[in-house]
Amino acid sequence: MLEAVIFDLGGTLLHYESETADLAELNRRGFSALYRYLAANGQMMLPEMTFLEVVGSRVAADWRAAQASLRGTRMEISLRAVLTDLGVSLTEGEWRAARQAFFAPIHKAAVPRKAARHTLQALARQGVALGVLSNTFWAADIHDADLARFGLLEFLPIRLYSCDIGRLKPHPEAFQMALDALGVVANKAVYVGDRLATDIEPAREVGLWGVLIRTPFRDERSEEVMPDAVISELSELVRLLERRR
Repeated sequence: MLEAVIFDLGGTLLHYESETADLAELNRRGFSALYRYLAANGQMMLPEMTFLEVVGSRVAADWRAAQASLRGTRMEISLRAVLTDLGVSLTEGEWRAARQAFFAPIHKAAVPRKAARHTLQALARQGVALGVLSNTFWAADIHDADLARFGLLEFLPIRLYSCDIGRLKPHPEAFQMALDALGVVANKAVYVGDRLATDIEPAREVGLWGVLIRTPFRDERSEEVMPDAVISELSELVRLLERRR
């Protein structure tokens, strides 16, 4: 019997990527916004292109290291380290404002997937426990704010972000943490995600039913990884899961 559905975030419940901006481009926009904030406050004298190269290189290297070890970390650690190396010292109040500047383009990019609220509401009414397990180099409060803005947060009391839990998917511990937080066993839960390698394959290996949701910004195909089901939009999920109840 189905007791819980765990969702990925980006590409599954919300779109951050678009036809004109992948995640790397969104980071670049954030770095540019951060630069403008610092320059406007007299705290950055480097040319913008130099700043973008330095910050982008450090952030990319730290993310590669996190992926290699499957250990979650926060981009803000990288950003503050770079600023320190560049001789930029910020008070906590100044950092909060700089942080807000960085995340503003990312907030602007976020849009909910079609029927996201309706789907969560329908599952919640059926007594299904709902949660999020997401890889992210950004920050939990940023994603929570986006979920709240689109009326989704209230249906997702359990939210595990890799930047906080110290594990990246596809590590099995990440999925087990989500199951434990929801108080369910794997064979009574479903994982919905938009990536075969980091969502569907590891979820199925742990024992969850893996549902791939297609995204218009990437073609996910593999002869080795077969999802238990494939949907194009969240509106298809409730009817699909009726067969799991």
